[in-house]
Parts: sequence; C-alpha cells; structure tokens
Amino acid sequence: MLVDTNKNLAYLYGAAEEDKDRLNRMAVIIDKTGKIVKIDKDVKPATHGSDLVNYFKNNPQTSN
Repeated sequence: MLVDTNKNLAYLYGAAEEDKDRLNRMAVIIDKTGKIVKIDKDVKPATHGSDLVNYFKNNPQTSN
C-alpha cells in the first residue's frame, strides 16, 4: 500500500486531473519485478480489502 500525498502517482496513472481537487480511487497491482499486472479503476472502498484477497487467491502468480 502506498499513500500518494502529493498526487504524483495519481497524475501518472490518470487518477487525478490538475484542475480538479478530487481524486478517483484506483488500485495498481505491481509484481515483484516492477511490472504492472492490473489496474482497477473501479475501487469500492467498502469491499476493496476482500476484492484484493479474492484477486490474489485467483491469481497466485502475482502475489509471489
């Protein structure tokens, strides 16, 4: 988990626009080699934890 207080990564991944104060929630899953394996632009805060657990259960190769 990464907190992006200066919005640098949010701009990089398209989760923010410079003229707006609001950020869109998103999850970027990066494997241990640094490769982006999934970008989820439809994060639901209420279920995000269980959504991640289910993702890694169904895609164990990304959690090694």
